[in-house]
Amino acid sequence: MTASTTAGAILIALSISFAVVASAKHHGVVNRPKGHIRKRKRSGDNEATRMAADKRRVHHDPAGEDHMVIQNEEIEFWTRLLQGSMPVPVPTTIRPQPSTPRPTNSLPPPTPRPNSNPEPTNRPSRPPMTEPPINSCGLTSAERESQIIDELSAVSFPALFEEIDSPQSQALEWILNKDSAFLCPGASGLVQRYTLGVFYYSTEGDSWNECNAPGDFSSETSISDANSACTLTTTNATQIFPNDIRGSNAWLSPSDECTWGGVSCYSSGESAGRVNVVEFEENLLRGTLPSEVEQLSDMRFFALERGGMGGTIPASIGNLRSLLLLDFDFNRLSGTLPSSLWSLTSLRQLDLNDNNLLGTLSSEIGNLGQLRFFQIDNNYLTGGIPEQLGGIPKISLIGLSGNDFEGIMPEEVCDLRPSPLQTLVVDCDIECSIPQCCTSCVPV
Repeated sequence: MTASTTAGAILIALSISFAVVASAKHHGVVNRPKGHIRKRKRSGDNEATRMAADKRRVHHDPAGEDHMVIQNEEIEFWTRLLQGSMPVPVPTTIRPQPSTPRPTNSLPPPTPRPNSNPEPTNRPSRPPMTEPPINSCGLTSAERESQIIDELSAVSFPALFEEIDSPQSQALEWILNKDSAFLCPGASGLVQRYTLGVFYYSTEGDSWNECNAPGDFSSETSISDANSACTLTTTNATQIFPNDIRGSNAWLSPSDECTWGGVSCYSSGESAGRVNVVEFEENLLRGTLPSEVEQLSDMRFFALERGGMGGTIPASIGNLRSLLLLDFDFNRLSGTLPSSLWSLTSLRQLDLNDNNLLGTLSSEIGNLGQLRFFQIDNNYLTGGIPEQLGGIPKISLIGLSGNDFEGIMPEEVCDLRPSPLQTLVVDCDIECSIPQCCTSCVPV
């Protein structure tokens, strides 16, 4: 296959995979009075909301040429992005001694005196001393357990191992006593496998739609059935990273974690065998996002869309410095945006729309100099729109509607229109000229 043919195939694949992103990531819509209590939530009658609620469908609106331009820009962007013993004793001969005749006039032998403490006639024998069995790690079970706990105590707070129902305790129990992979202390994949185990239990994996863990970890039939019931793959990322190691096996099955549904790993280079992608959409992920995900430090795509995750975005998210895409939209995330988020300077796409996020939009967003797509519609953010948003030189889509922002659109942002900024959507109470600056506004 020629280089041009390969590039063409990749471009076609990207067209299929990412056309949906640009269309649906136009903006979210609300119809609500301004204030901290939403009466809006996601009206089905509003065209912009329908676009945000169906991110996988591609529309071509004859009047919305901006959309197709965004699709082409995103496809071109991702296309360009593509171009480790005792000696044996010697027997001793006992010489017989000559016998001496007994004198005939000798006294009779004395009568034996009875023993006041006779020995028992049948003394029970003491069992032989045995050493604890040695496993395939060359350790006893107790030694393996102790060393693994010591190693994983650098990943999770040790106190969490004592809480029987905590995700960390459940993942540790699985690693020690249920996982047929039987990893040894110091194994290269131990921390990664444990981390994914914590992620599974923290997001209530037994209640996912697909790829749940086997009901019986020791049963080949149960494992086979669980694998057969998992059909998820890294759908979109497959087009971007076609050479990744991937599969559709059940989570916590004995297979390599790189073959679990929704996961893919690097196949070569210094990061070979490390997680590259975790991608789920509409798989009923609930619970919370654990801080241990920071151990997946080579991950580039992290997409957990349309689930039910609550809690806050952990500050440890800022240690995923390789991330290109972070998509947590349509969940129940709350709290403020962690400041560590603005240290992800490689991000190209940040989607946090349709959650319950609070606080303000930090001026540090200007640190994300590689950002192309930013959506934070339909949350509870307040304050002004930072002018530093206008310092991102290649951004092409900004969605800010459905929040409680106030004031005017900074001139620095308007200066990005119409190129590179092709789509800018806000609430109509933000002072922003249309179409010179904002492409549209959402009534409040």
